[in-house]
Amino acid sequence: MSKKELLSKIGLRLDGRRAHELRRIRCKLGVFTEPDGSAYMEQGLTKVLAAVYGPHQGSKSKAHHDNCLINCQFSMAVFSTTDRKKRPRGDRKSTELSMHLQQALESVIKTELYPWSQIDVYVEVLHADGGKTVE
Repeated sequence: MSKKELLSKIGLRLDGRRAHELRRIRCKLGVFTEPDGSAYMEQGLTKVLAAVYGPHQGSKSKAHHDNCLINCQFSMAVFSTTDRKKRPRGDRKSTELSMHLQQALESVIKTELYPWSQIDVYVEVLHADGGKTVE
C-alpha cells in the first residue's frame, strides 16, 4: 500500500480499521485530584488531558463585573508528534487553538451566572495521531 492510498488491497486502513469503522474512543473523568474537573480522552492513538479550575475569584485587573472570564491554554507535549518543537506553548498554532477553545466554551457556559470570577481550562495533547489540524 502506498502512502497516497487510504486502504490496502484487502480493504484495511493503516491502523487496521475497515473503511466504515471509527477509531475507538476512551474517556476517563477525574484523573487529577487538584483541579475542579479533569479528563483523559483517547480517540484512536490521539491522547489528550484536560483540567478545569473554577469558577474562582478572578484577578481585579482581568475580572468582569457582569460575567465570568474564561481563560484557556492549549498546548502539545514536545513528544506528541514526530516533529519535535522547542516551544510546546506560545506558538501561533497553540495560541489560535486556545482562542478557538475559549470561544467554544464561552458559547456554552452561562458566564453571567459567575460575575467577578474566572474559569481556567488547560488542554494538553499527549499524542497527536490523525487530523492535520494540530501541526
